[in-house]
Parts: sequence; C-alpha cells; structure tokens
Amino acid sequence: MVEEKNFEAIGEALSLRAGDVVLEIGPGLGFLTRDLLKRQAQVIAVEKDPAFVSYLKNSFKDQPLRVIESDILKVDLKKDLHFKEPVKVIGNIPYHITSPLLEWLILQRSVISEAILTVQWEVASRLTAKPGTKQWGALSIFVQVYARVELVKKIHKSHFYPAPSVDSAVVKLTFSEKPFYPIQDEEVFFRLVRRAFQKRRKTLLNSLKEDENQTRSKPVLLSAFEKVGIDPNRRPETLSIPEWAALADILA
Repeated sequence: MVEEKNFEAIGEALSLRAGDVVLEIGPGLGFLTRDLLKRQAQVIAVEKDPAFVSYLKNSFKDQPLRVIESDILKVDLKKDLHFKEPVKVIGNIPYHITSPLLEWLILQRSVISEAILTVQWEVASRLTAKPGTKQWGALSIFVQVYARVELVKKIHKSHFYPAPSVDSAVVKLTFSEKPFYPIQDEEVFFRLVRRAFQKRRKTLLNSLKEDENQTRSKPVLLSAFEKVGIDPNRRPETLSIPEWAALADILA
C-alpha cells in the first residue's frame, strides 16, 4: 500500500471533472478510492479479493461507488460493463500482471481515454524509454504505438507499506484508438520487433535472419535494409518506431 500523501499526486494526474467515470483496478482497502470520490468522480472498482469487496461495499455504501468482484484481465469493458464512451483508468499494478494488464488496456483502448498506473520503476523506465537507450525494447514500442506515455512521479520504496525491494513510479498513458504511426500490418510489425529484441545484443541482420518461419534469409533482409536505408549492423535498440514500421512494411 502506498502512503496516503502520494494519493493527491496520483489523483491529480487524471484530468478529472466532476461526474467523470473512473475505473479503478484493485482498490484494496479503498485509500485511493476515497481520494477519487472526494474529487467527485463516479468510481467503478474491480477487485478480485472477496474480503476487500465486502469491505468496500460496507465502507462506501452511501458513495457513488460500484464494486465488481472479478479479475480485471477477464473483464470486457464493452460486453461486461457496457461502456460506450471512453473512461479513465487508475490502479496500483502488481508486477506479475503488468504486461498482461498493459495488453488488456491496449486491446480495450476504444473505451479508455487515459490510464494512471503505479508500476515498478523498472517498468516505468521501459514504458517511457527512447530509442538508443538500454530500456528501449519491445514493451516500449508496443505501448508507445498506441499511447503517449508520461512519467508523473517516482515513488521511493520507503513510501510503501510494507516496503518493497524496489522503487515505483506513477505513469500516465493517453490512448489513441488508431496507432500513432502508420503501420500496414500490425501483426507482422510486432512479430518482427519481438523477434529482434529476443536477441538484442546481436546486429539486426543476425537477430532477424532465419526466423522461426524460415522466411527471412540473409539476401532478403539485406535487400529490405537497403530499401529503407537502415544499416544491418545496427542493434535493435537503436531503431525508432518509424524505422521499425518501414522495415516491417517492406518485409510484409
């Protein structure tokens, strides 16, 4: 649990207006929930633990709070919650579901305008990374294709109880239903990126040749690199998203 003094910064990161609907992931004992309600938000809280669900329903029974007992990764915002207009999402995300949760957000971005997430500092560094850095990787690219990512605040581990072994950070993701970059075939694009970063210490040519489908021989890749003007001896972390998109379009 994060200390209460950090809730204000987390709440302020949401561009809230009175009456806005906020989906809170894993509210636990409702400390952040209370701050959101003070800001006159209508909160829909998805909580997996039945004990927390019972506590929340009893503690906030006279408040504009709807509590749903479910695993957030199994919730379809359109089918299950009947969302039609984009809502705001907020939550303190456990490390073990960070990647699945980010994928869940992106798949449902048509009904999510923005998300404020508290994640481990390592994850925040990867989400906000730029090309040419050690943190830049497949996760950075996957998220930044669909969302603008901002670092809101770093939170030292001592501000949590019980204290974890690592620092955390609050990040803001502002989503776009369409990719921010022109990509002809998103499946080919992300498969190419994942393949390259599995062997990120190798050159692009060596990391991509003879892939699992045996379709990218050295001559094919060299021709593609030449057409898009990318040196095959560069490493995967040096390519920007537009460069990855251009390469994927040629190889598609």
